Amino acid sequence: MDQQQQRLCVISIVGIGGLGKTTLARKLYCDNAVSNHFQKCIWVTVSEENSLMGLLRKMLEEVQVIEKEKLEKMTENDFIDMLNDSLRTQRFLIVLDDIWREDVWNQIQTSFPDANNGSRVLITTRFLNVAKRADPRSTPYELPLLNDDESLKRLLKKAFLYEDAEANCISELLDIGRHLMHKCGGLPLALVVLGGLLSIKDKTPVVWRRVLETMDWAAEGRQCQEILALSYEDLPYHMKSCFLYLGAYPEDYEISGNELIWQWIAEGFILQEERKTMEDTGEAILEELIQRSLIHVNMRKNNGSVKRCGVHDLLLDFARSTAKKDIFLIVCSNENDQPTYLASSRRVAFHNVNDTKINEISRVSTMHGLRTLMAFGLRYLSIDSPIFRFKLLRVLDLTESIRLPKQIELLIHLRYLRLGDVNYLPSSIGNFQSLETVLLGHSTRIPFTLWKIKTLRHVQVRLCEPPQSLELKNLHTLDYVAFGSYKIINWRFPKLKKLKVEINKEHQGTMLTHLLCGLHHLISLYIRAKGDCPIEINTKDFPFYNHLLSLRLFGFWPKGAAVYEYPICLTKLELMHSKLEQDPMPKLERLKYLVSLQLFPHVYLGKTMVCSTGGFPSLKSLFITNALPAKYGHIASPSMPNFLVDAMPNLEEWRVERGAMPKLAFLELTSCKKLKVFPDLQHVMSLQELKLGDMSQELMLRLQREAGEDWYKIQHMPKLTLGK
Repeated sequence: MDQQQQRLCVISIVGIGGLGKTTLARKLYCDNAVSNHFQKCIWVTVSEENSLMGLLRKMLEEVQVIEKEKLEKMTENDFIDMLNDSLRTQRFLIVLDDIWREDVWNQIQTSFPDANNGSRVLITTRFLNVAKRADPRSTPYELPLLNDDESLKRLLKKAFLYEDAEANCISELLDIGRHLMHKCGGLPLALVVLGGLLSIKDKTPVVWRRVLETMDWAAEGRQCQEILALSYEDLPYHMKSCFLYLGAYPEDYEISGNELIWQWIAEGFILQEERKTMEDTGEAILEELIQRSLIHVNMRKNNGSVKRCGVHDLLLDFARSTAKKDIFLIVCSNENDQPTYLASSRRVAFHNVNDTKINEISRVSTMHGLRTLMAFGLRYLSIDSPIFRFKLLRVLDLTESIRLPKQIELLIHLRYLRLGDVNYLPSSIGNFQSLETVLLGHSTRIPFTLWKIKTLRHVQVRLCEPPQSLELKNLHTLDYVAFGSYKIINWRFPKLKKLKVEINKEHQGTMLTHLLCGLHHLISLYIRAKGDCPIEINTKDFPFYNHLLSLRLFGFWPKGAAVYEYPICLTKLELMHSKLEQDPMPKLERLKYLVSLQLFPHVYLGKTMVCSTGGFPSLKSLFITNALPAKYGHIASPSMPNFLVDAMPNLEEWRVERGAMPKLAFLELTSCKKLKVFPDLQHVMSLQELKLGDMSQELMLRLQREAGEDWYKIQHMPKLTLGK
């Protein structure tokens, strides 16, 4: 990056599919020096199926917070003008990943103002003419193929995933490995997919030679496609369906690991195994697809399970073409797609197609056997939409829709229902006697009839009050419910693993304790106590004490006390508004598996906090902040309007002894205004990122780069974000 060039420059990475363009761009985008240099960084996946309006909207949403209703009314010129106005005053980096055509660049470039301030646009493309058109004064970087040594290392590293490749790869395997490597043509994607295939097989010459013998192609330029096909054909039958299903998602879409598994279950891809839940089996399948490099992990939860995942665009193309050929799935992402293509498919996914086109296809098409319908980028669906005449639907995913057609009551075979910000569910949903998963954005009215469905496994809603007596023997997820005005409840969920609940009256603490005593399989618990209702529980009394992994407690403790004993296997803990009078760290730091600790406003009201030697042996991220993540935007409190309060209002001293938090990688500390001296973190060499904001002027002066007397405590950290 030439910092002497102040004009708006376009940097291009060019190469064939599977060469690693996006990987390189992502490394640059995430580099600490890069992110510290620019005031605003935006990543946008372009691809063939995205519309210009969709791209402009994505960028604007990264720059400004705008109401959805206003966004819906904006024109193309409105987006361009607002982007220009917003970006003109900032040094920005915008990454446009996977531009296919010159005309796309010509349309989108008008959104980027040249304020002569060193801003940059980074594009990835398969086409050199696109790169040259984007900036004739810059030389595109043409990504080279891997050489033989690099290729062999990449292949063996993946094949010997949990082993030392050099120590375990005998000479005969190495010879075969070289032949396998040559078949990949220096393409990183081909190498990791082939390595993933080898990783699940026996490490013997006979097995590897058998794989080599199946690779009998000779055509140049086809290596990647052939290896993807080889890896797909090696999948067990039931796993092939799970892989092809990924083709329904848009390019670069962050797929929820849980929701993907729940969809597989609804489709019937996962069979019940003895002593295992279908969710456990689905998770094992997901992990094997990851090991085979057919799926990549974007983020894992603190307990190690997959939170979000994705698919490389070449693998996505392969999944879609194979699914279309097998009449398994059709993706409609173009206004010109014809209904005849969809006639015999069991599954259809619409990408950025308006409701007029969907209605046209639905009226003309003869998709009588349609089992799955997914729509991305669709907010408005006609109230009389004909899609609801497909009465055999099992999976309906209208994740962004804010309108619910009344004909939904006809879909009595539904097993999976995901809706956006609809206002209500009709009482007829009680007729869906096979329904397993219900995911609702901001629904407010949930009919009692929903709770009569005995097959329910996962319910995620904004906030609702189930009936006073309720037994659901298959329920795994209940998120998010309240006790309402009940004096007593009789809820039985013997298989529940995740619970999110709200209490707002003092007697409800006893009701909650009664409920928790019957939950033997709980691994995730969220309790929010509103108003003056205290949280008064002893987790040691509950049957899940030894295996609870995630605990979130939002509310105050009686008399400033804390939990008597925290569950010993916690990997994630969040506390807010606890009003603790004693230092919580002595108890918290004994949680040897704790990976993430988040302390939100008013957790601790004392003046001194100490993290002692040997404490928090596994902690990787620590938040002490008044800034709630977006997922808690619905929480409100009259005493804390918009949470513009101090995180720990009285904290004057925070001591971190040498040997504490040896694995800490991320620390966010905001709004502790009485803290004048930064803790001794110079010995925590694992720290990669520090965020400070809304702290005392005295503390910030002491941390001034090079000049501050406490600069030595943080100078080893690669990424620093120091607010006022």
